[in-house]
Amino acid sequence: MRIANFRADADIVGRRIKVAWEFLLDAGETLASIPSVTVRRKTRDFEFPPPPAQGSDPFLLYDSRAFPPATGNVLASDLPGWESRAGDTRTVVSVVTVAQLVDGVAVEWTRRTTANTFNAAGVPLSQRVEILDTGDAPDGLQPGTTYYYQIASPLIPNAALPEYRVTATAGEGYALNRTLYEMLPTIYRRHDVTARVPTPGAEAVPEAANRSGQLRRFLDPFGASLDAMRSAAENLRGLHDLDNVDARFLPLMAGWIGWDLNFDASIPLQRHEIKYAPALYRINGTIPACLIWVKRLTGWSCRVKEFFPNVFFSNDMGLLERPDDHGSRTVNTADAELLANIGTPDDKVDYTYDTGTSDQDWYAYNVVGLFVFPPDAEPANAIARKREKLKRNLSRFMPVNIRGVVILQAPKITEAPSSEELNLLEIGD
Repeated sequence: MRIANFRADADIVGRRIKVAWEFLLDAGETLASIPSVTVRRKTRDFEFPPPPAQGSDPFLLYDSRAFPPATGNVLASDLPGWESRAGDTRTVVSVVTVAQLVDGVAVEWTRRTTANTFNAAGVPLSQRVEILDTGDAPDGLQPGTTYYYQIASPLIPNAALPEYRVTATAGEGYALNRTLYEMLPTIYRRHDVTARVPTPGAEAVPEAANRSGQLRRFLDPFGASLDAMRSAAENLRGLHDLDNVDARFLPLMAGWIGWDLNFDASIPLQRHEIKYAPALYRINGTIPACLIWVKRLTGWSCRVKEFFPNVFFSNDMGLLERPDDHGSRTVNTADAELLANIGTPDDKVDYTYDTGTSDQDWYAYNVVGLFVFPPDAEPANAIARKREKLKRNLSRFMPVNIRGVVILQAPKITEAPSSEELNLLEIGD
């Protein structure tokens, strides 16, 4: 058995979202084999905190083990079901509506529609569950707000996988059904008095209200469709709102400004990257930008060193206005600190000009070194992969006339590395 087709869609009625998924049964499994499921909901992103050990979960939308909820002001009712056939399969649909009492009036809170599909022999093939999310407040979900849903079950090894996370933006009810109705001649509305026959248990369901005549009920679906169309248009206003836009649009927004979005990062971090990308573009080519880019691409700490001060010049006596600039000179072998810093970001030894362009040729006017510090526990193959990634992206943040070299500062080795790991690390490169 597996869970498939997890999705969320704005309902045609405003301020509601439909969340649905399917259980696909294997041979020999029955409907009783279906395990429990929970669905959580929040805004802005999927960064759900762990469920509380005690008390209620503020993010919980649905728990199959506790449906309908057993609280004092909740009314649960079974609505009439139906059957449908498609070829050799038969689908049996059952509906449960849950209402809350608000000032003595029943207001629908949620609704579960379950569709069980059987083959010609009566063997169950699948079960589709749809939950109607109307929000926590009596007036429904916030229109124009994107909601993030995540499903969890013993069948799901990792709820953070993309197929178990969905988003949807709630629409608004603009009462265009009433507008259409009021545009009709008065004579038609005057005689529209045949109300709907009440359905037992459906008093809180808006679609089942018996306050309108046949003509009004005929126009209601068209008005609701127009409401949904207008909601989709109104939601375009928020497409440039980085803090609240549907996370599915973030890659497109990053592409508009030429930003290579990190899809492995969390949604809040992706929003942050896009928001501050223009500021980073303005400082590209500077040492602070190099530090930021190295951190973003690898997660490593970094020190940046310009190698032109280490190039040996004949008759260079240094600058008078800089007492620390002693010019080019030979190595003082009695200076232990000077010798210890050779090959590090604090190297002050003067070298002859390197005319090569390999990673071992550092000492030239146009060379900048990135001394990177991987964590001690990071595997050698991961270090090598990140290093190559950094080298491929040097042109993104360094001027075209500057050659960057990545200099790996070897992590502390707690055990003898293999020859393969030594080759990957390229210690001393």
